[in-house]
Amino acid sequence: MSDTPQEVSLTYPKMREYFRAAERNGQHLTGYIVFSPASFAQEYSLESRTYVVSSDNKAFWSKAGSRSIFASALDGSDPHVRLDCFMAAEQGGPDGWQIERCYMMSDEMERAKAILRKERDMER
Repeated sequence: MSDTPQEVSLTYPKMREYFRAAERNGQHLTGYIVFSPASFAQEYSLESRTYVVSSDNKAFWSKAGSRSIFASALDGSDPHVRLDCFMAAEQGGPDGWQIERCYMMSDEMERAKAILRKERDMER
């Protein structure tokens, strides 16, 4: 068995749930959002359409007045972009960028599940 973390796909709402739980618990997680090629007028590589996103964004904080999500393209071509303004799933509207898939690395996913599990156990 490999010690190298593997990609684990999940929905954007699930990733958002994990990110919000992490931030409520003073921790940060990292995930990836891949936007559909149809979201763009020109062709971009997979790495250009994949954005690295941290839970340490106001959209995932409790009681934040902003819904901002800053991220950078995996290939470095589009650094520190305010994604929430472009994303159809956030404030980009129906013509906004469509999510093709989201993923987290397996080790981050395990951390996310543990944070959420612990939080739910505390509520009982």
